[in-house]
Amino acid sequence: MPSEDMDRIFHPRGVAVVGASPNPSKFGFIFYYGLKNSGAPVYPVNPNEREVLGDRCYPTVDAIPYEVDYAVISIPAPSVPKVIEDCGRKGVKAVSIYTAGYGEEGTEEGRRRERELAETARRSGVRVIGPNCIGIYCPKGRLSFFAGLPLVEGEVAFLSQSGGHAEELAYKAENWGIRFSKIVSFGNACDVTPEELLEYLGEDPDTKIIGMYVEGSRDGRRFFEVLRRVAARKPVVVWKGGETEAGARAVASHTGSLAGSVQVWRAALRQAGAIQVEDFEEMADVLHALSRLPLPRGRRVAVVGAGGGAGVASTDACEKNGLRVAPLSEETVRRLEEVVPTPGTSVRNPVDLSYFALFDFSLMGRCVEILASDPGVDAIIAHVSHLDMMMKALPTSPEEEVLHVMARVKERMRAFPEKPLALVLALESDFEIQKRKVEMRGKLVREGFCVFPTTARAARALSHLAFLREFRERRARAEASQGS
Repeated sequence: MPSEDMDRIFHPRGVAVVGASPNPSKFGFIFYYGLKNSGAPVYPVNPNEREVLGDRCYPTVDAIPYEVDYAVISIPAPSVPKVIEDCGRKGVKAVSIYTAGYGEEGTEEGRRRERELAETARRSGVRVIGPNCIGIYCPKGRLSFFAGLPLVEGEVAFLSQSGGHAEELAYKAENWGIRFSKIVSFGNACDVTPEELLEYLGEDPDTKIIGMYVEGSRDGRRFFEVLRRVAARKPVVVWKGGETEAGARAVASHTGSLAGSVQVWRAALRQAGAIQVEDFEEMADVLHALSRLPLPRGRRVAVVGAGGGAGVASTDACEKNGLRVAPLSEETVRRLEEVVPTPGTSVRNPVDLSYFALFDFSLMGRCVEILASDPGVDAIIAHVSHLDMMMKALPTSPEEEVLHVMARVKERMRAFPEKPLALVLALESDFEIQKRKVEMRGKLVREGFCVFPTTARAARALSHLAFLREFRERRARAEASQGS
């Protein structure tokens, strides 16, 4: 598909919802309400209804007297081919089909219906996203799966073979400070392929970072060729579903895909330069880190703030995730000794502030600044520890002091543009304290900080960023060697 046609799909002049219904228990209502709520130029199509949500309902797509570039279809499978033909006559560029009952059923009848659908679309000049998907979310184009999704434009795109994962990330991403350029749920991919979408996003000026949930590919060779090209220009994070035997069976019944060999996928993803993640949380953590943090020059990390036992656990978490808890220079140790009180503390890495930061959180800020100036430190993990005690024991609210100190730290870190700072703020607590922590975390995220609930998740995300830097440097050396 030409890129200008693809652009039109994401920024349509008009959207038809086929199967639109005034009944809130129908998906035709849910899709129509979501698009209307987002401000899209949307038109309901249903021959059995006169109006939906106060809007005139049209019997067919080609009866709409306005330009329509994109249609959402939520009707029984036997009626879909006729609608595709109507869309072709209307000049619709693409449709997304929520309807299931195709190749994912694993039956010959389901596969026949999917072949018929693809053939009808080709004859009609209409591209199909899906079937068995929830379609497109694009804040700039006012497109939304469902009501209530944020319409703030961002630089992260997400391609998902699962509609559930696409919806979940779209709703929860605000917690990580992630804003989207586009999300596409592509389901069975009987026509528009993940390779086409990935290639388009690789050239999309609105997209800087790409995430993917993929269960399999009909053309593995092409998938990895496209992935290699795109990952050379933009970070691509891939979550491969169906890696276990049971998971592969679930994949076959979910989207009808062949999961393929785990070892082959993992090796190919690494060779392509994609970041591999294992689950939803890791995907969100890495997208969060890529959108907020620079790529570290190496894997040497300093940890500050945790107590003695927490320091040991943090060291294990970093080392298990491929980071190295680096020895500090003698100059750094000397400077830390000047600001960290005794006894019960440590100025070796990890830096243990014990309970002193309880009553003077600026101690954390000063230590982060000292650690950032150490040439042997590539990244910093700052653990906002003992916060429960601070919130319960102190007569004043510690949140404002934490935010004030971290704002100063953020300003000072501008002098170290290649050293990422990850904050750890554990959320588990009693309800009232947890609520205050969540509010504080939201403020930190809105201020541009990268905040994780555990040291292990922070370390895992930093390790992925280090891999990306290493891969790019190896590729640059190889290209320079070939050039010479």
